Amino acid sequence: MTCAISERLEFAKSIAFDAGTLAIQMRNERGYGFASQKSHQDFVTAADLAVEDLIRGRILDRFPGDSILGEEQGSTGDSNSIWIVDPIDGTTNYMHGMPEWAVSIGYCNDHSIQCGTIYAPDISTLVSARAGQGSHVAANSVEVSKCERIDNALVLLGRSARHGTKDHLDNIGGLIASGVEYRRNGSAAYSLLAIATGRAEAFYEAHLNPWDAVAGILLVIEAAGQVDYPPLVDFLTQGGPVLASNTILHDDVRSAIFCASGG
Repeated sequence: MTCAISERLEFAKSIAFDAGTLAIQMRNERGYGFASQKSHQDFVTAADLAVEDLIRGRILDRFPGDSILGEEQGSTGDSNSIWIVDPIDGTTNYMHGMPEWAVSIGYCNDHSIQCGTIYAPDISTLVSARAGQGSHVAANSVEVSKCERIDNALVLLGRSARHGTKDHLDNIGGLIASGVEYRRNGSAAYSLLAIATGRAEAFYEAHLNPWDAVAGILLVIEAAGQVDYPPLVDFLTQGGPVLASNTILHDDVRSAIFCASGG
């Protein structure tokens, strides 16, 4: 099993790099019809579709018995050996040439996250993790921030359309009252990569889909961070809230985020 997971991780890293390269190429060559709108401020590009096609094709060629759950094409297969794919998380940023977007690929088996990788092409950063083996950039291990004071912390926030504006503003108010700096960058995968590499102290979003977060959850945990999220079997089918941190400030950040909303 260890050898098999190691093989899958190296495979995922190579696909993520090729997928990111394709996304950049397609953005540079964009033409008429490159982007369309799914709903208010929710876009899909030709690259989202092409990148997911690339990832799915590579996985099915190498592991034809595995299942795949992706943002654009949903779920295929009925195996407990399942890949979780977000071809471009942060499509709006990607479309506008901003760097906060990423390719996210996670692999789950036996109701646990076994390995994952996130590649942020515009900052040339690929982070990967295998359960019990730490998180790495290339051959170098990475760890979460060592910040111990909440009033020195940077917290990244997502905003879910499933939750009201008031709840989101309450979360922001609680952080400000605690002396925290906050940012909303528009990509959960990019934010979780930032937590795993010590670039920020925490991340919270009231509802994420599994493809947004499965790989990033493992990256943070393996970088000595802490993540609150629903049981994996539920998260894969329903999504849910995710709070990730550098562990040291986990309780403080949770209290700050929910102090006004009572969540």
